[in-house]
Amino acid sequence: MRRVLVVMFPVLAMALVGCPSKPKDGECKSSQDCEAQDGYGKICVEGRCQECGQDTDCKAGFVCRSNKCTPRPECSKDTDCGGGKTCQAGKCQVLAKAECEADGDCGEGKTCSGGKCVVKEAAALSTDCATLNDVLFGFDEFTLSSDARATLEHHAGCFKSTKPSRVVIAGNADERGTAEYNLHLSQKRADAAKKYLENLGVAGKELKTVSYGKERPLCSEHDEGCWQKNRRDTFATE
Repeated sequence: MRRVLVVMFPVLAMALVGCPSKPKDGECKSSQDCEAQDGYGKICVEGRCQECGQDTDCKAGFVCRSNKCTPRPECSKDTDCGGGKTCQAGKCQVLAKAECEADGDCGEGKTCSGGKCVVKEAAALSTDCATLNDVLFGFDEFTLSSDARATLEHHAGCFKSTKPSRVVIAGNADERGTAEYNLHLSQKRADAAKKYLENLGVAGKELKTVSYGKERPLCSEHDEGCWQKNRRDTFATE
């Protein structure tokens, strides 16, 4: 009897080894384990039966995203689309043409904002001609902003009605930069205001420009709030 048991034990052991346990639902060691499991994908990815593990597991026109086959997007970047189009949410969309690039592209009383012509907001200006507000500039700039142009339009109306013998436009700068550079920049700021006033009908012979650079600051704090006040054109009548 003992001899029979000794002979049967190796046979039983081999039988157990030869019959591996069935994978749990959705689990796998290879894609072959997924073939017989209903309701699960047929590709083994990191021990789970998934629909796909890479794009080649999907049919034509589809790509693998988060182990699911999804329709291939039309584009992933703007260069995938033709001219005049941009890539948005995987689709090539016609790029809307901007209505304007600068205020000059818009009609009277409008300004260019975000590529569209919008009604110009009224600037907070003095309503009389006794006070001539300063025109302010951005850092290292001498171009006129929409607010600056509105201020100059107010001043032009005053000069035409009061008819001063001379208007002195003084350009100024903040403390940053060399004295020589700021004198040059301030002159450009004064010239920009003069040219705009002339375009509005103010006689050029009545306009005189001077440049003070950073020599006549309104304030002396070393911060943007103060520097902005010092980047200016001032106006005085004679």
